[in-house]
Amino acid sequence: MMRLTADTFRTLYLEHGPRAQGFFLRMTGYDRELARDLTQDLFMRLWSARNSYDPKRPFRTWMFAIAYNMLKNEYRRLMTVMQYKESVEKEEPLTEIENLEKEQRDQILRDAINRLPEPQRAVFLLRYEEELPIAGIAQICDIPQGTVKSRLFSALTAVRDYCKINEK
Repeated sequence: MMRLTADTFRTLYLEHGPRAQGFFLRMTGYDRELARDLTQDLFMRLWSARNSYDPKRPFRTWMFAIAYNMLKNEYRRLMTVMQYKESVEKEEPLTEIENLEKEQRDQILRDAINRLPEPQRAVFLLRYEEELPIAGIAQICDIPQGTVKSRLFSALTAVRDYCKINEK
């Protein structure tokens, strides 16, 4: 096992911190403060577990596995926050978004992704936002590659259908 030094870890934080925060941001329904808190907690956990890091495994895969497990452990609380945010968003008129076609499409896509069940949303974001390979996602989520592919197919179908329905 390789020992991560403070200097090495600082470099890894600077390189991977923004991607981890982006993942948390998307997984928490774009709650910036919560995403920052989760990112900080993630790197504290990574630092605490630094002696168990296996250099044969890519750091990014190890990091996202821990990040995903953090989200699984806090999923109920996060779902409550996202459901509340969705109900508030539905009450507000989308006047500016409706006038700007690109912003409207982006909002519809974000809504479609946020409506996915957590297992589908996680593999979708890891694949298309984090650009991880199927094998890496399977390792992070601790599921077979076939399950990753199945969840991706279901997620893509649901996103496509939601976008078609809400396009105009």
